Amino acid sequence: MDELEFRRRAYADPNDKSPEFIAASTASTGNRQFMDEMKDFNRKLTRALDEPVPPALPGKLMLSHLLRQPDSREGLGWRHLAIAASVAFTLGFATRFVQMSPDPGAGLPSVSRVAMHHVQMEMPFTHYIDEEVTLTTINAKLRPYGARLTDLAGVGKVYYANHCMFAGGPAAHLVIQGESDRVHVFLVPMERALQVEERFSEANLHGEVMPMSYNRLVVVSDKQEDIHRMAEKVKASLERAI
Repeated sequence: MDELEFRRRAYADPNDKSPEFIAASTASTGNRQFMDEMKDFNRKLTRALDEPVPPALPGKLMLSHLLRQPDSREGLGWRHLAIAASVAFTLGFATRFVQMSPDPGAGLPSVSRVAMHHVQMEMPFTHYIDEEVTLTTINAKLRPYGARLTDLAGVGKVYYANHCMFAGGPAAHLVIQGESDRVHVFLVPMERALQVEERFSEANLHGEVMPMSYNRLVVVSDKQEDIHRMAEKVKASLERAI
């Protein structure tokens, strides 16, 4: 069993009892460490899923739903007053405890860490899904980021197109077919505060960040993939959507 197959099976079921998987999991220090991390993640996930629903949550969800309803009354509706009051209270409360850091760049999340973690955690899902997305669907997902694909011929088969959370804010996430494996493409707004590495590599994955005028193009795939070529293809197929 090669390393890629071992990791795919570990993502799907870290408690796999098959002899070949067990042998692979102890074949190297790296594999043993990876299995420990996966099992620890599963334990944390199980504990999180077992957490009871907070008693106040249903009420908050109902309030959120009501706040989204159209206000038929003229002038400043009760919803606007409620929002203003809650924002004022939150800001007043928070500023008593939050100290602004003198270094605005301190503690910024790393593009490479966010992208790698995102790909690794979603791989059991994104590696096998095929939503048969159309160009219209893809451009609907890209529209909030001011971008659109001119056609699918330039990028090839697209398996998945959606939004995701990337370092505390939304980003577009596409999964396309590369020359040897699937390629993850993130379109991250340029104003997102991040530590940026032009190229990065970890385990069996590597990636590249390519700046555009209004977004950062982040491309991640298996190390056998020519990641720079794929990034160039995707960038060439994107245009600004006003």
